[in-house]
Parts: sequence; C-alpha cells; structure tokens
Amino acid sequence: MGNRQRLEVAAGLVAALVGCPGLAYALFGPLYRFESSSGQSGTANMLQVGTPPSALLTLCILVLGFIGVAASAVAHSRTGSSEWRIMLWISTTVVIILTFLALPSIGVFLLPSTLFALLASALSLRARRAAPG
Repeated sequence: MGNRQRLEVAAGLVAALVGCPGLAYALFGPLYRFESSSGQSGTANMLQVGTPPSALLTLCILVLGFIGVAASAVAHSRTGSSEWRIMLWISTTVVIILTFLALPSIGVFLLPSTLFALLASALSLRARRAAPG
C-alpha cells in the first residue's frame, strides 16, 4: 500500500471519526439558549426543543454517509476497484449536500469532516499503477 492509499484511508476514517461526534454534539450538545419570563435562563439540546422526524432521518442518512466514506475509502485503497471509488464519491456527495443544507444550523460542526471526505475522494482519483511484470 502506497502513501496515497494510506492518506486516502486516513482521510476517510478521520471524516467518519470527526463527523459522527459532530453529529452527536449537534443532537445532544447545548445549542439552544432560552430565557423565561421570570428571568430564568438555560440551555437545551436539539432533541429537547422538538426535532421533527424528517430532521432525525436526515441526520441518520448523514451518519450512513460518513460510514460509507470510511468503508469505501478503505476498500478502494486496498482493491483499487472503480466500484468502491464510485461508492466513495456517492457517499461524499451525500455528505456535501447535507452539510450545505445544514450550514445555517449545525453545518458548521460538519465542515471539517466534509472536507476530509472530499480529500479522501480526491485521493481516490489517481489510478493505481500497474505492477511491473
């Protein structure tokens, strides 16, 4: 395995290892601040303020996208198969689109992992050299 394949694997795994905790923080972290009429203030997470089921479904698709990036980056770097490269690009495209749509709210937490997914996809474009024989 060459350096390019190692970088592809590392970028794909980092995308998943940064993206999934980012989503967990978006769901369970204190993102919303409130103040009551009596002067009390506090914070709430995304689940406490009433997240619609469509948003939760979108977050699940995003988690699957990050898993797809990691798995296909590893599989492509080991096999060099164009099917795994296509799967990597499809997963990365899903992650990019959903991050772009979520940019006004939680997309900021997803930007680093999206950039790593894009890096893994870009590293997969280089064709594997044929072995001398």
